[in-house]
Amino acid sequence: MLKSMMHWKKSDIIDENEREQTGRLHPAIEQLILSRKLATPDHLATFHQEELIQHNPFLFSQMSKVVERINTAIDEGQPILIYGDYDADGVTGTSILVRCLRELGALVDYYIPNRFYEGYGPNKEAFRQAVEDGFLLVITVDNGISGIEEAELLLEHGVDLIITDHHQVKETLPRAYAILHPELDETYPFHHLSGAGVALKVAEALLEEVIPEDFYAIAMLGTIGDVVPLRDENRSIVKRGLVALRDTEIEGLNAIMQLANTDKKEVTEVNVGFEICPRLNAPGRMDEASLAVKCLICEELEEAMQLARQIEELNTERQKTTQQVLEEATKLVDSETLATKKVVILYSPHWHEGILGIVAGRLAKQWQKAVFVVTDDHEGFIKGSARAVEGYHLFELLSQCQPLIERFGGHALAAGITFDKKNLQLLEDQMNELLKDTDFTSTLTIDLSLPLADLDVSFVEQLQCLAPFGEGNRPPLVEVRDVYVNQVKMIGNKMQHLKFTLEQKGHSIEGIAFNQAPLAMYLTKDTRFSFVGELKINEWNGNHSVQFHFVDVLCDEFQLIDLRNKQAYEQRKNDLSLATPYAKAKELNEVDLLVIDQLPTSKEELLKLIQEKKPNNIVMAPMETAVTFASREKFITVYRVIKQHAPIPLNHQVMNYFLRLGISKNELLFILQVFFEVELVIIKNGSVFLPDCVAKRDLSEAATYQLQYSKLKMLEFFELTTWAELKHIFTTAREEITNES
Repeated sequence: MLKSMMHWKKSDIIDENEREQTGRLHPAIEQLILSRKLATPDHLATFHQEELIQHNPFLFSQMSKVVERINTAIDEGQPILIYGDYDADGVTGTSILVRCLRELGALVDYYIPNRFYEGYGPNKEAFRQAVEDGFLLVITVDNGISGIEEAELLLEHGVDLIITDHHQVKETLPRAYAILHPELDETYPFHHLSGAGVALKVAEALLEEVIPEDFYAIAMLGTIGDVVPLRDENRSIVKRGLVALRDTEIEGLNAIMQLANTDKKEVTEVNVGFEICPRLNAPGRMDEASLAVKCLICEELEEAMQLARQIEELNTERQKTTQQVLEEATKLVDSETLATKKVVILYSPHWHEGILGIVAGRLAKQWQKAVFVVTDDHEGFIKGSARAVEGYHLFELLSQCQPLIERFGGHALAAGITFDKKNLQLLEDQMNELLKDTDFTSTLTIDLSLPLADLDVSFVEQLQCLAPFGEGNRPPLVEVRDVYVNQVKMIGNKMQHLKFTLEQKGHSIEGIAFNQAPLAMYLTKDTRFSFVGELKINEWNGNHSVQFHFVDVLCDEFQLIDLRNKQAYEQRKNDLSLATPYAKAKELNEVDLLVIDQLPTSKEELLKLIQEKKPNNIVMAPMETAVTFASREKFITVYRVIKQHAPIPLNHQVMNYFLRLGISKNELLFILQVFFEVELVIIKNGSVFLPDCVAKRDLSEAATYQLQYSKLKMLEFFELTTWAELKHIFTTAREEITNES
């Protein structure tokens, strides 16, 4: 049996019997479109031709006021400062407004705070500098809604502040000239725009009918980079932006894609999320985020390539640093300690602050826990990031631990924290104590459950009509039940991935499981599994085929895992740390994974143990126990020599003599011990004698003979019995009812 890593549940699918099918798409895909509310039943037939949603920017209650103030600044030549943020959303939103205002002839500059010394959002020193530099209008992008004191500073000096933001709102709002915040504005119909999305609405309001398509390409990058829900207007921004990106004339974007080896003409939301956005984030993580803005607003090809190369170098450095910290952090906690905790704090004084969130996110996903990754800051405290999986609420958890924390912020699954080093262990202990009775098994929502026969290239191509995929509209997860697995092999430069074939009733598709090499031993042949995964189109030499990307698996059958091959066992023995060795199993009431790593005394003993303990899985390991036995002919030969030459000293010369007769030292000692136990010889002072009176005895009466013979038979049983035969024997034993039952 193989337990799933997550709890599986089915999504709420509309009953297809309640409506007529259009016949344009697979019925399951039409169900999925409706369940995700991507279309109404009336518009299902034309879903693949859906119109883009673009809400009027003046539905923001203060947009007219914002446009009027910006136009006044442009007309009067008042300097404008765009105050952005250091992540992909912040730098893209900043770039949109800088490009827009420059097109309108404004005197505009921008400022991105340093992640390490200034932190997120407005800061008084930067605003004070803006006043000294003569700026009369400051526009925030992707921040500002919590900058109450900073807003007062500008107000005192007669500088107008326009806040454009989308982050969580506190009870008190800053006193600003105007605030554009989709969640705050009851008149705006969509509340989940990114920071770049809000900046785009300002540009739409300022430029009216002549909005460059490149603005949608830039806003799309921020929308995907900030992981906002891809519904309603966000979905349209991404769809329109992807089209614009394929034809973009922004030199900086073209240079970034060229160095990232992104196929511009085939770019998708996946390329954006894994290739472009990480590069836009890299400057803010490793150095100065303003480098990303420079690249996005650059007009000259040569300069753009130079800036893109700097970004590429920083991204490479970010990748190396992330991997190094990931490896170091993983070594700070062993598997046994990890199993007892629901929250883990990992600390090292030299870790790079900019990548702590990435490391925390990866470990939280890998361990299915809340993970804090922290390092020394510049003020004598410990500072870092936390990430968690579904079920946790980090903000609420940290709120209960405030006496131990200097400051913190965040939401359910992500947080930032600063605290005194002396409180590190106290904080971890308190959080684990608070969560000790809480179950955090992640839930996996399955969208479709289909037979392999349905999962052809046409079906997967139809699924693409739901794209672009992202937060709120993730790639569909498909369940395939009662499938068999064949041709399992490890691939990758470190043999860390798995490739396999799923088969069902004459149909098959290729599967791949990234970073799941330990799973290989559980994918036993002739065993029915249920898999959950995503469906992709794999193209090779012009041929298209369906590829199943593994997410989770379960098996309800008893499994026999065959690791009798020593090489196979060595590769997998580290994955058996929680398994029960055969010798220890007798002492336990319950056994989940039994490892037969030594020869049982008898087959009867083995089957009785399996019958009583009913292990869910059994692993056959190589047998290290040496078995010494001898044929009847060798017994006769040894006795004949003793009878002729007794007493015989057991010295080196005699041992060599028997060796020439084809009898090894171990065999000779075994035979002599058997003779001794049935009183056919006397062994005294290192020599063998014949007794005065010899009674006829059966050699099998000797305890040594019985023990070694039993071991020999067990060894033959394990070496000569096929996997299929062993599984049948063990399955039968598990199903037998014990006397106690």
